[in-house]
Amino acid sequence: MSDKDYYNILGVSENASADEIKKAYRELAKKYHPDKHKNDKRAEDRFKHISEAYSVLGDEKKRREYDQLRRLGAFGQTGGFGQGGGFHSGSFNFEDLSSLFGGKRAKKGPTGGFAFDGFGDLFRQFMGGQERGARYSSGAVRGRDVSAQITVPFEVALRGGKQVFAVSQNKKISVTIPAGIEDNKKIRLKGQGEPGYGGGTAGDLILTVNVQPHPVFDRSGADLKTRVSISVVQAVLGSKIKVKTFNGKDVELKIAPGTQYGKRLKLKGLGADINGRKGDMIVEILIDIPKNLDSRSKKLLMEFARQAGIKI
Repeated sequence: MSDKDYYNILGVSENASADEIKKAYRELAKKYHPDKHKNDKRAEDRFKHISEAYSVLGDEKKRREYDQLRRLGAFGQTGGFGQGGGFHSGSFNFEDLSSLFGGKRAKKGPTGGFAFDGFGDLFRQFMGGQERGARYSSGAVRGRDVSAQITVPFEVALRGGKQVFAVSQNKKISVTIPAGIEDNKKIRLKGQGEPGYGGGTAGDLILTVNVQPHPVFDRSGADLKTRVSISVVQAVLGSKIKVKTFNGKDVELKIAPGTQYGKRLKLKGLGADINGRKGDMIVEILIDIPKNLDSRSKKLLMEFARQAGIKI
Protein backbone atom coordinates (compact mmCIF):
# COMPACT_ATOMS: atom_id res chain seq x y z
CA MET A 1 0.00 0.00 0.00
CA SER A 2 1.25 3.47 -0.79
CA ASP A 3 2.65 5.64 2.02
CA LYS A 4 0.96 8.73 0.62
CA ASP A 5 -2.07 10.41 2.11
CA TYR A 6 -5.16 9.19 0.26
CA TYR A 7 -7.08 12.38 0.95
CA ASN A 8 -4.26 14.47 -0.51
CA ILE A 9 -4.02 12.19 -3.54
CA LEU A 10 -7.69 12.76 -4.37
CA GLY A 11 -7.53 16.43 -3.35
CA VAL A 12 -10.40 16.19 -0.85
CA SER A 13 -10.75 16.96 2.83
CA GLU A 14 -11.09 14.33 5.54
CA ASN A 15 -14.74 15.38 5.89
CA ALA A 16 -15.53 14.96 2.18
CA SER A 17 -18.76 13.15 1.36
CA ALA A 18 -18.86 9.91 -0.60
CA ASP A 19 -20.15 11.81 -3.65
CA GLU A 20 -17.31 14.35 -3.40
CA ILE A 21 -14.75 11.56 -3.19
CA LYS A 22 -16.21 9.75 -6.19
CA LYS A 23 -16.40 12.98 -8.21
CA ALA A 24 -12.78 13.82 -7.41
CA TYR A 25 -11.70 10.29 -8.36
CA ARG A 26 -13.54 10.35 -11.68
CA GLU A 27 -12.08 13.73 -12.65
CA LEU A 28 -8.52 12.71 -11.75
CA ALA A 29 -8.86 9.27 -13.33
CA LYS A 30 -9.98 10.85 -16.59
CA LYS A 31 -7.15 13.39 -16.44
CA TYR A 32 -4.43 10.79 -15.88
CA HIS A 33 -5.98 7.89 -17.79
CA PRO A 34 -3.29 5.86 -19.65
CA ASP A 35 -5.14 6.38 -22.94
CA LYS A 36 -4.37 10.10 -22.65
CA HIS A 37 -0.75 9.65 -21.60
CA LYS A 38 0.91 7.05 -23.77
CA ASN A 39 4.31 5.91 -22.44
CA ASP A 40 4.17 8.44 -19.60
CA LYS A 41 5.43 6.60 -16.48
CA ARG A 42 4.68 9.50 -14.12
CA ALA A 43 1.08 9.72 -15.31
CA GLU A 44 0.77 5.94 -15.03
CA ASP A 45 2.03 5.99 -11.44
CA ARG A 46 -0.28 8.87 -10.59
CA PHE A 47 -3.21 6.94 -12.06
CA LYS A 48 -2.34 3.91 -9.93
CA HIS A 49 -2.13 6.03 -6.77
CA ILE A 50 -5.49 7.62 -7.58
CA SER A 51 -7.09 4.19 -8.05
CA GLU A 52 -5.49 2.90 -4.86
CA ALA A 53 -6.73 5.88 -2.85
CA TYR A 54 -10.27 5.47 -4.14
CA SER A 55 -10.24 1.73 -3.43
CA VAL A 56 -10.01 2.64 0.26
CA LEU A 57 -11.80 5.99 0.57
CA GLY A 58 -14.55 4.89 -1.84
CA ASP A 59 -15.49 2.01 0.46
CA GLU A 60 -17.36 3.14 3.58
CA LYS A 61 -16.05 0.37 5.80
CA LYS A 62 -12.44 0.61 4.66
CA ARG A 63 -12.50 4.39 4.92
CA ARG A 64 -13.75 4.17 8.50
CA GLU A 65 -11.00 1.70 9.41
CA TYR A 66 -8.40 3.79 7.59
CA ASP A 67 -9.48 6.91 9.50
CA GLN A 68 -9.47 5.09 12.84
CA LEU A 69 -6.03 3.58 12.31
CA ARG A 70 -4.81 6.96 11.10
CA ARG A 71 -5.99 8.66 14.28
CA LEU A 72 -4.42 5.94 16.43
CA GLY A 73 -1.03 6.72 14.93
CA ALA A 74 -0.58 3.60 12.80
CA PHE A 75 0.32 5.80 9.86
CA GLY A 76 3.32 8.01 9.25
CA GLN A 77 3.16 11.74 8.77
CA THR A 78 2.19 11.28 5.14
CA GLY A 79 -0.72 8.98 5.96
CA GLY A 80 0.88 5.68 4.90
CA PHE A 81 0.92 2.55 7.03
CA GLY A 82 4.45 2.82 8.32
CA GLN A 83 7.50 1.93 6.32
CA GLY A 84 7.13 -1.18 4.20
CA GLY A 85 3.54 -1.67 5.37
CA GLY A 86 4.37 -2.04 9.09
CA PHE A 87 3.95 0.05 12.21
CA HIS A 88 6.09 3.05 13.14
CA SER A 89 7.90 2.02 16.29
CA GLY A 90 7.16 4.14 19.30
CA SER A 91 4.09 5.73 17.72
CA PHE A 92 1.53 2.94 18.00
CA ASN A 93 0.14 1.02 20.96
CA PHE A 94 -1.67 -2.23 20.21
CA GLU A 95 -3.79 -1.81 23.31
CA ASP A 96 -5.15 1.41 21.83
CA LEU A 97 -6.99 -0.80 19.36
CA SER A 98 -9.60 -1.55 22.02
CA SER A 99 -11.71 1.35 20.77
CA LEU A 100 -11.47 0.09 17.21
CA PHE A 101 -12.34 -3.54 17.87
CA GLY A 102 -15.48 -3.32 19.95
CA GLY A 103 -13.87 -2.19 23.23
CA LYS A 104 -11.95 -5.46 23.71
CA ARG A 105 -8.36 -5.33 24.89
CA ALA A 106 -5.58 -6.75 22.76
CA LYS A 107 -3.92 -9.80 24.32
CA LYS A 108 -1.13 -12.17 23.47
CA GLY A 109 -2.18 -15.17 21.42
CA PRO A 110 -0.75 -18.68 21.86
CA THR A 111 1.77 -18.09 19.08
CA GLY A 112 2.97 -14.78 20.45
CA GLY A 113 0.77 -12.62 18.21
CA PHE A 114 -2.08 -10.38 19.31
CA ALA A 115 -5.66 -11.55 19.30
CA PHE A 116 -8.55 -9.22 18.48
CA ASP A 117 -12.28 -9.72 18.17
CA GLY A 118 -14.01 -7.79 15.35
CA PHE A 119 -10.79 -7.65 13.36
CA GLY A 120 -11.15 -5.05 10.56
CA ASP A 121 -10.70 -6.07 6.91
CA LEU A 122 -8.40 -3.16 6.18
CA PHE A 123 -6.18 -3.94 9.17
CA ARG A 124 -5.92 -7.57 8.07
CA GLN A 125 -4.93 -6.38 4.62
CA PHE A 126 -2.12 -4.24 6.04
CA MET A 127 -0.92 -7.18 8.13
CA GLY A 128 -0.47 -9.32 5.03
CA GLY A 129 -3.95 -10.84 5.01
CA GLN A 130 -3.40 -12.84 8.23
CA GLU A 131 -5.05 -12.39 11.57
CA ARG A 132 -2.47 -11.97 14.34
CA GLY A 133 -3.81 -14.54 16.76
CA ALA A 134 -7.24 -15.94 16.01
CA ARG A 135 -10.01 -17.19 18.20
CA TYR A 136 -9.11 -20.81 18.87
CA SER A 137 -11.69 -23.52 19.14
CA SER A 138 -11.62 -27.29 19.39
CA GLY A 139 -14.33 -27.55 16.73
CA ALA A 140 -14.22 -26.78 13.01
CA VAL A 141 -14.59 -23.07 12.33
CA ARG A 142 -15.17 -21.60 8.88
CA GLY A 143 -12.73 -18.89 7.90
CA ARG A 144 -13.96 -15.33 7.71
CA ASP A 145 -14.94 -13.66 4.46
CA VAL A 146 -12.58 -10.95 3.29
CA SER A 147 -13.73 -7.79 1.52
CA ALA A 148 -11.54 -5.92 -0.95
CA GLN A 149 -11.78 -3.78 -4.06
CA ILE A 150 -10.56 -4.48 -7.57
CA THR A 151 -10.05 -1.79 -10.18
CA VAL A 152 -11.20 -2.80 -13.66
CA PRO A 153 -10.55 -0.96 -16.95
CA PHE A 154 -13.66 0.43 -18.66
CA GLU A 155 -13.19 -1.90 -21.65
CA VAL A 156 -12.87 -5.03 -19.49
CA ALA A 157 -16.02 -4.13 -17.57
CA LEU A 158 -17.87 -3.93 -20.89
CA ARG A 159 -16.49 -6.98 -22.65
CA GLY A 160 -15.44 -9.15 -19.73
CA GLY A 161 -12.03 -10.71 -19.23
CA LYS A 162 -9.38 -11.69 -16.71
CA GLN A 163 -7.85 -9.42 -14.09
CA VAL A 164 -5.03 -10.28 -11.70
CA PHE A 165 -5.74 -9.53 -8.04
CA ALA A 166 -3.00 -9.51 -5.39
CA VAL A 167 -4.37 -11.35 -2.36
CA SER A 168 -1.11 -10.68 -0.52
CA GLN A 169 2.51 -9.88 -1.37
CA ASN A 170 3.15 -13.50 -2.27
CA LYS A 171 -0.18 -14.58 -3.70
CA LYS A 172 -1.99 -13.44 -6.82
CA ILE A 173 -5.14 -14.87 -8.35
CA SER A 174 -6.86 -14.51 -11.71
CA VAL A 175 -10.36 -13.06 -11.45
CA THR A 176 -12.96 -13.55 -14.18
CA ILE A 177 -14.78 -10.27 -14.81
CA PRO A 178 -18.24 -10.90 -16.31
CA ALA A 179 -19.14 -8.80 -19.37
CA GLY A 180 -21.29 -5.79 -18.54
CA ILE A 181 -20.48 -5.58 -14.85
CA GLU A 182 -21.42 -2.25 -13.29
CA ASP A 183 -19.44 -0.01 -10.96
CA ASN A 184 -19.72 -1.06 -7.27
CA LYS A 185 -21.03 -4.54 -8.10
CA LYS A 186 -19.52 -7.47 -6.19
CA ILE A 187 -17.79 -10.69 -7.20
CA ARG A 188 -17.61 -13.56 -4.68
CA LEU A 189 -14.65 -15.94 -4.93
CA LYS A 190 -15.29 -19.11 -2.98
CA GLY A 191 -12.56 -20.31 -0.63
CA GLN A 192 -10.26 -17.32 -1.24
CA GLY A 193 -10.90 -15.68 2.12
CA GLU A 194 -9.30 -16.46 5.47
CA PRO A 195 -8.44 -20.10 6.19
CA GLY A 196 -10.68 -22.08 8.51
CA TYR A 197 -9.64 -23.61 11.83
CA GLY A 198 -9.88 -27.14 13.09
CA GLY A 199 -10.67 -28.47 9.65
CA GLY A 200 -13.15 -25.71 8.82
CA THR A 201 -13.51 -24.44 5.25
CA ALA A 202 -11.94 -21.20 4.10
CA GLY A 203 -14.02 -18.07 3.85
CA ASP A 204 -14.75 -16.22 0.64
CA LEU A 205 -13.13 -13.20 -0.97
CA ILE A 206 -15.74 -10.57 -1.84
CA LEU A 207 -14.47 -8.07 -4.40
CA THR A 208 -16.22 -4.76 -5.01
CA VAL A 209 -15.63 -3.73 -8.62
CA ASN A 210 -14.36 -0.22 -9.24
CA VAL A 211 -14.71 0.57 -12.96
CA GLN A 212 -12.20 3.09 -14.23
CA PRO A 213 -13.74 6.08 -16.02
CA HIS A 214 -13.24 6.33 -19.77
CA PRO A 215 -11.85 9.63 -21.12
CA VAL A 216 -14.59 9.91 -23.77
CA PHE A 217 -17.52 7.64 -22.92
CA ASP A 218 -19.87 7.24 -19.96
CA ARG A 219 -22.02 4.16 -19.60
CA SER A 220 -25.48 3.09 -18.49
CA GLY A 221 -25.95 -0.63 -18.95
CA ALA A 222 -25.18 -1.33 -22.62
CA ASP A 223 -25.77 2.30 -23.65
CA LEU A 224 -22.76 4.52 -24.17
CA LYS A 225 -22.87 8.29 -23.86
CA THR A 226 -20.47 10.80 -25.39
CA ARG A 227 -20.42 14.54 -26.11
CA VAL A 228 -19.56 16.46 -29.27
CA SER A 229 -19.22 20.18 -29.87
CA ILE A 230 -20.62 22.00 -32.89
CA SER A 231 -20.58 25.63 -33.95
CA VAL A 232 -23.44 28.08 -33.55
CA VAL A 233 -23.91 28.10 -37.32
CA GLN A 234 -24.22 24.29 -37.42
CA ALA A 235 -26.75 24.39 -34.59
CA VAL A 236 -28.84 27.10 -36.28
CA LEU A 237 -28.71 25.89 -39.89
CA GLY A 238 -28.26 22.16 -39.34
CA SER A 239 -25.35 20.03 -40.45
CA LYS A 240 -23.85 16.56 -40.81
CA ILE A 241 -20.92 15.69 -38.59
CA LYS A 242 -18.66 12.70 -37.97
CA VAL A 243 -18.56 11.06 -34.54
CA LYS A 244 -16.45 8.13 -33.36
CA THR A 245 -18.03 5.02 -31.91
CA PHE A 246 -16.52 3.07 -29.02
CA ASN A 247 -14.87 0.76 -31.57
CA GLY A 248 -13.13 3.72 -33.22
CA LYS A 249 -15.28 3.87 -36.37
CA ASP A 250 -16.57 7.15 -37.79
CA VAL A 251 -20.31 7.42 -38.31
CA GLU A 252 -22.37 10.28 -39.70
CA LEU A 253 -24.74 12.15 -37.41
CA LYS A 254 -27.36 14.53 -38.72
CA ILE A 255 -27.83 17.79 -36.83
CA ALA A 256 -31.28 19.25 -37.41
CA PRO A 257 -31.70 23.04 -37.88
CA GLY A 258 -32.34 24.77 -34.58
CA THR A 259 -30.65 22.11 -32.45
CA GLN A 260 -30.38 23.27 -28.84
CA TYR A 261 -27.46 22.97 -26.41
CA GLY A 262 -27.70 19.69 -24.47
CA LYS A 263 -29.82 17.95 -27.09
CA ARG A 264 -29.33 14.18 -27.01
CA LEU A 265 -29.30 12.22 -30.24
CA LYS A 266 -29.46 8.43 -30.38
CA LEU A 267 -27.47 6.19 -32.70
CA LYS A 268 -29.36 2.90 -32.53
CA GLY A 269 -27.33 -0.23 -31.87
CA LEU A 270 -23.95 1.53 -31.74
CA GLY A 271 -23.45 1.20 -28.00
CA ALA A 272 -21.83 -1.73 -26.22
CA ASP A 273 -22.41 -5.36 -27.17
CA ILE A 274 -22.90 -7.26 -23.92
CA ASN A 275 -23.55 -10.97 -24.31
CA GLY A 276 -25.33 -10.37 -27.61
CA ARG A 277 -27.42 -7.47 -26.31
CA LYS A 278 -26.56 -4.27 -28.15
CA GLY A 279 -27.04 -0.87 -26.59
CA ASP A 280 -27.32 2.55 -28.18
CA MET A 281 -24.86 5.39 -28.48
CA ILE A 282 -26.20 8.64 -27.02
CA VAL A 283 -24.57 11.82 -28.31
CA GLU A 284 -25.04 14.98 -26.27
CA ILE A 285 -24.66 18.16 -28.32
CA LEU A 286 -22.53 20.99 -26.98
CA ILE A 287 -22.35 24.35 -28.78
CA ASP A 288 -19.16 26.36 -29.05
CA ILE A 289 -19.82 30.07 -28.57
CA PRO A 290 -17.24 32.25 -30.35
CA LYS A 291 -15.46 34.69 -28.05
CA ASN A 292 -13.62 36.96 -30.47
CA LEU A 293 -15.60 38.22 -33.45
CA ASP A 294 -14.41 40.73 -36.02
CA SER A 295 -16.54 43.77 -36.84
CA ARG A 296 -18.01 42.20 -39.99
CA SER A 297 -19.18 39.10 -38.09
CA LYS A 298 -20.72 41.29 -35.41
CA LYS A 299 -22.62 43.30 -38.03
CA LEU A 300 -23.96 40.11 -39.58
CA LEU A 301 -25.12 38.87 -36.20
CA MET A 302 -26.74 42.20 -35.45
CA GLU A 303 -28.60 42.00 -38.74
CA PHE A 304 -29.65 38.45 -37.94
CA ALA A 305 -30.93 39.58 -34.53
CA ARG A 306 -32.86 42.43 -36.14
CA GLN A 307 -34.47 40.11 -38.70
CA ALA A 308 -35.36 37.60 -35.98
CA GLY A 309 -36.77 40.27 -33.71
CA ILE A 310 -34.16 39.64 -31.02
CA LYS A 311 -33.50 42.61 -28.76
CA ILE A 312 -29.84 43.23 -27.97
